[in-house]
Amino acid sequence: MSNKISTFIRSFILVASVIAAAFLCGIRLLQVQVVDGANYLQMTRETHTAEQDVDAARGQIVDCDGKVLNSNKIIYNINLQRSSLVQGTENEIIYRVLTILRKNGEKWNDSLPITKTAPYQFIEDKDAAVQTMKKKLNIASYATAENCVYQLYKTYEISDEYPEDMRRDIAGVRYEMLLKDFSYENKFEFASDISVGTVLELKELSGMLAGVDITESWERQYLDGTVAPHLRGVTGAISPEKYAELKGEGYTLNDIIGISGVEQALESELRGTRGVRTITRGSDGLEISDEITEEPVAGHSVMLTIDSDLQKNVQAALRYHMDYIRTPYYKPAFEDPEYVEENGCISGAVVVLDVKTGGVLAAASEPNYDLNEYLEDYEKVLSEKYSPVFNRVTDGVYRPGSTFKTITATAGLAEGVIDMSSLISCGGTYLYYAPGYMPTCMHAHGALTVRSAVRYSCNIFFYETARRLGINRLAEWAGKFGVGKDLGFELSMKNGQMSSLELFEENGWTWNEGDIVQAGIGQCETALTPMHLAVQALTLANRGVRLEPHIVKSVYNYDFSEKLYDKQPVVAEDFSDLPNMDAYMNEIKEGMKLVAGDAVTGIANQGWLNVFDYAGLGWENVAIKTGSPQASKNVFNAAIVGFYPADDPEIAFGIMLEKGEMAKYIVANICSAYTSGKIYTQYDEDGNPISPL
Repeated sequence: MSNKISTFIRSFILVASVIAAAFLCGIRLLQVQVVDGANYLQMTRETHTAEQDVDAARGQIVDCDGKVLNSNKIIYNINLQRSSLVQGTENEIIYRVLTILRKNGEKWNDSLPITKTAPYQFIEDKDAAVQTMKKKLNIASYATAENCVYQLYKTYEISDEYPEDMRRDIAGVRYEMLLKDFSYENKFEFASDISVGTVLELKELSGMLAGVDITESWERQYLDGTVAPHLRGVTGAISPEKYAELKGEGYTLNDIIGISGVEQALESELRGTRGVRTITRGSDGLEISDEITEEPVAGHSVMLTIDSDLQKNVQAALRYHMDYIRTPYYKPAFEDPEYVEENGCISGAVVVLDVKTGGVLAAASEPNYDLNEYLEDYEKVLSEKYSPVFNRVTDGVYRPGSTFKTITATAGLAEGVIDMSSLISCGGTYLYYAPGYMPTCMHAHGALTVRSAVRYSCNIFFYETARRLGINRLAEWAGKFGVGKDLGFELSMKNGQMSSLELFEENGWTWNEGDIVQAGIGQCETALTPMHLAVQALTLANRGVRLEPHIVKSVYNYDFSEKLYDKQPVVAEDFSDLPNMDAYMNEIKEGMKLVAGDAVTGIANQGWLNVFDYAGLGWENVAIKTGSPQASKNVFNAAIVGFYPADDPEIAFGIMLEKGEMAKYIVANICSAYTSGKIYTQYDEDGNPISPL
């Protein structure tokens, strides 16, 4: 009996204990949910989650054989994170980081347009930046540099306990943070590409540098920056104007974008997709979580049509020829340095296209420059003589001169104002408008057919052909060859212009009846780029099929393990099936072959060297048309259009030399470079070119 009572008592106590515990838990839960609920809700609300961008690797740029041109290297950056930077400690954290950067000779981001040392002055040529600064600081437009510095010290409470030069640098960083919209969502890039030693030192002091974050990112590398720099282009920090334009596409003020060349034109392919870093911190500022919630996706890599070996040779051939015709070996008068400076060939361009595809195999613009020097000292490269950064291939606009006669010949034959056996007599002076306007020819050639007129470049023949055509028909045919047209090239370029009644009317010029004959020989107001010249040559080589020139061959994923697409040839114009067009084009080609042959035989006793046979090319395999367009009253350029091999063309080319001569020699080296990978050069002991071949 006593055992039963004892068991009952123990059970009762156990049940009572459970009930009591449940009751107490209920009371505690009630307190948490009702009494203290507001407090816990506030703590939850004070937990902050911020998302930040994670940079994606920019796609690579390679030549047609896969040789890397523009790539990336991993670098270390210092960033400030708003979410972990304790308010009121910003200046001290910046001071500590600057102390280390200064000691190690590192650079940091500071675009404050004020000198680094007192007495403070505005930096020259930074007027726009100064006005922006005054507006952001809400300070009067007439404020001095000293006023601006004082306002920065006041606004950001930069203590005078810091050395004055350090106060200025802290102010510069705080202003940069303002420019870059530093916030929970936008990290601030304090410094980029810092050394490993600096990284280690900062990490050792991380306990004293709350808010400082060391990250890895990508920096653009330009291998052999002298190879096609105008075409490859560079990347740079996004400008405020460009940011305003692109922010809807996900760009930020910290972004790096393509600012010229292929880097700019293929920005959408190269850019990649940023990832997302999610950082959560509690109300006490301690990190709860930090993870990559979206992985970055690298940009697409681009394979160009450019052959970097051919590009190097074409650049060297152009430079060699320009140097040669500026030496006493070519003209004794050039012994006078002042004469050379004023009258010597100062710049030029060469474009080589693949006849079958329109791909740009090489495009040289002289003077040239180095992409890496450009990035290191932009102002220096920009200030050099004859504007090396200017891309004469796409933006230099010149009269084509006698190279245009191939277009006039095509138009005349196609429109029936001449045929292949038509004879036009040249007595040295064109008498149609006599006694008023009587333009001349270089020689009295006698009676010529179209083939011989192309060979001897007879002005009289093409004056008459153009007059018979009239300006409207001539302009229409010039358009078929791309003159004055958007060629469809991926990079931005000038369209040039064709002499026409519309052009004259638009510019308020008076059209005279004699203007048609000058238009017929590539003068008047016709102007085009070297790229247009090469496209004209390609159209001749393709017997009436004009392709769009292009520089992109293929697009791949980042590491080239998968090809995404090939760039297909695009036909911009096709008049090859017009009646007798094949025969007309053949006749013009034969005339162009004779132009090349004259360089071998030394016609008119000009004593030209055998410019094609030295490399086993054979003049009969080259088709060219030369020109000496008049740039101004006493200044002439040298121009060429052509293709090789003449009877089964593979490459077409256009050449323009400012104040140049004898561009045939460049043609020989271009063809040699294409067939053998070699060019001819010969120098004296002082490094001067002594022979064209």
